[in-house]
Amino acid sequence: MWNSPQHSYEEIREVIIDVLLGKEEVAYEPSQYAHLVAGVGEIFRRRQPSSPPQQRYISDSHDRLHPNDVELVRDVFWDLFRQGFITLGLNDSNANWPFFRLGHFGQRTLKNQQPYRFHDTTSFLALVRQEVPDISVEAEAYLDEAVAAFYAGCLLASCVMLGVAAEAEFLRLLDVAVNNQSHGGAFKTVTKEAFVRPKITKFQAALRPLLPALSPKNHFEDFETNLNLIQSVLRVARNEAGHPTGASVPEREQVYVFLQLFVPFARQLMRLRTALT
Repeated sequence: MWNSPQHSYEEIREVIIDVLLGKEEVAYEPSQYAHLVAGVGEIFRRRQPSSPPQQRYISDSHDRLHPNDVELVRDVFWDLFRQGFITLGLNDSNANWPFFRLGHFGQRTLKNQQPYRFHDTTSFLALVRQEVPDISVEAEAYLDEAVAAFYAGCLLASCVMLGVAAEAEFLRLLDVAVNNQSHGGAFKTVTKEAFVRPKITKFQAALRPLLPALSPKNHFEDFETNLNLIQSVLRVARNEAGHPTGASVPEREQVYVFLQLFVPFARQLMRLRTALT
């Protein structure tokens, strides 16, 4: 019998990584596979709104995880093994399965992978505020809807809301750029475009020759990549003129990546706003 909802592959992968890196405290040290499964069940149960804070669960997690989640834990584990992150055996005295440990490569690499992790709207908005302290109220409202839609399985709606949040932040940046005393003239033609995607294209072209004059220079090395994000998100739901495209529903993993990438995108825009003020 189980009493937990089903979770996606990427949600389970991130919980496993947090457990292996020691970012989440669990009842059993994850040195054996069964302990890892128990830890995943413990974290998901703890994150349920009805669970008391700091509650610990020590019973078999197979009774708590949905059977599909148990199989996804297995998939993630062996994917991490094939990718070279996990080493079978704990030490010379426990050199075989079911013992395992995170290898040195895994420790070093996974600590630097996917720093923007979240599991609900609250944790997502918290990390956005941490990285982008001046995020607008309007963008926050749409981000809240985007994450809620993602967890409700409304993936196209999530992209639309994320796109609107990205537009709001971009238009704030454009307003600052146009009013800049030194460089404002370079952005005047951008405002003549009626739709956001052409605005972004012209903004990038106008900003590119000005980047060497902005400080600090290392804050703007990835500006092209970050500004391209908004266009990728918008392309899912709308064409150049802002009309619905009738596009097929994106994959859940793709939308999850979009949500993660919004954070460095918004941080980049904040840095540009500061430099152009």
